[in-house]
Amino acid sequence: MIEFPDLIEDLAALHDSETSDYIKEIWKDYWICNISREASLLARKEVLTGKAKFGIVGDGKELPQVALARAYKKGDFKAGYYRDQTFMMAIGECSIEDFFAQLYADQDNDPFSAGRQMNCHFASDALDDHGNWLDQTDTYNLSSDISCTGGQMGRALGHALATKLFRKNSDLVAMDKFNDQGDGVTMVTIGDASTSEGPFWETINAAAVMKVPLATCIWDDGYGISVPVEMQTVKGSISKALEGFYLDENNNGIRIYAIKGWDYPALVETFESGIAKMRKTHIPAVFHIQELTQPQGHSTSGSHERYKSAERLAWEKEFDGILCMGEWMMESGFATSEQLDAIKIKAKEYVKAARQKAWQNFSNPIKELKSELVSILSKNIGDHDKIPHLLNELNTISDPVVSELAKISRQAIIHLALNRISNEELEIWLKKINNKYNASLHDHLYAEGATSSVGLAGVAPTFGNEEKINGFQVLNHYFDQLFEKTLVYLPSGKMLVRSGMLIKECPVFRLSTEIIGSLIPVSENGLSWHKQLVWP
Repeated sequence: MIEFPDLIEDLAALHDSETSDYIKEIWKDYWICNISREASLLARKEVLTGKAKFGIVGDGKELPQVALARAYKKGDFKAGYYRDQTFMMAIGECSIEDFFAQLYADQDNDPFSAGRQMNCHFASDALDDHGNWLDQTDTYNLSSDISCTGGQMGRALGHALATKLFRKNSDLVAMDKFNDQGDGVTMVTIGDASTSEGPFWETINAAAVMKVPLATCIWDDGYGISVPVEMQTVKGSISKALEGFYLDENNNGIRIYAIKGWDYPALVETFESGIAKMRKTHIPAVFHIQELTQPQGHSTSGSHERYKSAERLAWEKEFDGILCMGEWMMESGFATSEQLDAIKIKAKEYVKAARQKAWQNFSNPIKELKSELVSILSKNIGDHDKIPHLLNELNTISDPVVSELAKISRQAIIHLALNRISNEELEIWLKKINNKYNASLHDHLYAEGATSSVGLAGVAPTFGNEEKINGFQVLNHYFDQLFEKTLVYLPSGKMLVRSGMLIKECPVFRLSTEIIGSLIPVSENGLSWHKQLVWP
């Protein structure tokens, strides 16, 4: 959870009571933007100094994300990629310690993937510790962010489709842990370059045809790594390229909004009004956030100074979103230059302290393991001439990671074994860290508890003397039986719905005739199981 300094209360109190609450919210957004930027800057340093292996962060995208967070409600869903740290901080689901714990791959303190995923990959729990469904109408629901650019689009479409089904089908009301009365929305975030991929266009087209509440937020900083937008998007603008999707007089299509990423009041107003309209109408929308910046380049493995012109770099400094927000706050009478500077100083101190705490939480247990290993090897220093070298190598590592300790311990075991020496203490130590750091990576890969299918006894096939038939005929017969019971199966692998109704967990849906519309075979010559939904 993000903490806010008392200074914000003091600054808001300088204004009259009618506007103080409004101004306080603006200062909170400004605080979130500043601590997120500081976290991005420190994350890059942590990678370059070897404390983390790789980093990719959301600097330059702060303003639209605090604005989007204002339109996000409990019960909504979000699918995204690896730039959305500010959004997570704004909704209170990611602290600075959480951010750095994931950067360090801290299995004990990373709340999103227990050290398994790259940083800035956020997710929320769908099940409790016993494998029971959580109430998704009272939580911020996040499908795990994804590195495969464009891969988030299909899952977002599935979440939005589930909301449509809940609104249209009264039979689903009883599923109160998932039923949001169709008022929820799904937000999906994507970089501008990834809009050139097929999954983006397929999803936008499907969302428009099915009329589902999908808000697609495109962060456009003018480049796809080093490739300028003019070389990858027709007309140099994804919102212009999508003009054929514009909503017509028959409500066929989508709404498209184009907003400057440095214009804080316009961002807040557009997201809040646009998404509120979507909740009522279920007409999808695209929010094209233009003229964003990327102060540190694409990731920690590259330098944007090599492909951006001096003019572009100067423009990015002038139109940095946080700088522009501060200027707007001063013009509006909400802040002075000195007050903005005071918040920035506190943000630096806050992030630095949180980063240090996260590093200590991660590194101290490993340093204790290092001390244990040093003690064990010191007892065997005369048993093999290689042991002193391994001990010296171990002592030169100031900030060890577990893999380095395990490597040295294995080498020691091998060298001692060559001299026919068995060291039980060393073997027990290695087994201990394997159980803690390796075995735990294999936990919870599948649902556990009441919802788990692992361990269920299989049903063995039985064969009679009937005529043998092809496999597709078996499938045809199976689906014909389903449709006879007015159960409609959604066969498209791309239409995965929200976690409460995963196809693997609940393969069929009972839909009202209003939703079904009609069921028709794809062709006359077979494959009758492949029915088609006609969407209202």
